[in-house]
Amino acid sequence: QINNMKTKFKETIEKCDSLEQRLNDLLKEKQSVERKCSQLNNKVAKLSNELKEEQELNKCLRANQALLQNKLKEEERVLKETCEQKDLQISEIQEQLRDVMFYLETQQKINHLPAETRQEIQEGQINIAVASSASSSTAGTGKPSSRRGRGKRGK
Repeated sequence: QINNMKTKFKETIEKCDSLEQRLNDLLKEKQSVERKCSQLNNKVAKLSNELKEEQELNKCLRANQALLQNKLKEEERVLKETCEQKDLQISEIQEQLRDVMFYLETQQKINHLPAETRQEIQEGQINIAVASSASSSTAGTGKPSSRRGRGKRGK
């Protein structure tokens, strides 16, 4: 019995040694896993902060994009209005140029007329006969219709 007990005792001690070794291995493994877990937690925290920063940056960029799009629309509207004003000014200047050219051509024609005809024009003694059908356009004013420019013209 003593031998049996010694054998069992040796087996128990061996099991105990084996279990202690196993416990030490598991403790080392636990520390290693805890280190990895800590590193992963740090990475998660870092990535979480980066994600928040990226989301904030994205939010700011979207707000800036909306502002810039509104500014672009406003600039396009202003450009369109400016172009319309420019086109209107060009057409007005073209009309003025046409009037000036008409005045210059008329003055040239008058200068090529005989002296007494020019004298009659200056004295206002030219009479233009108005047909009865054309008199309806001058009714009420007593003046024949004529092309008028924007301003006074000199002689």
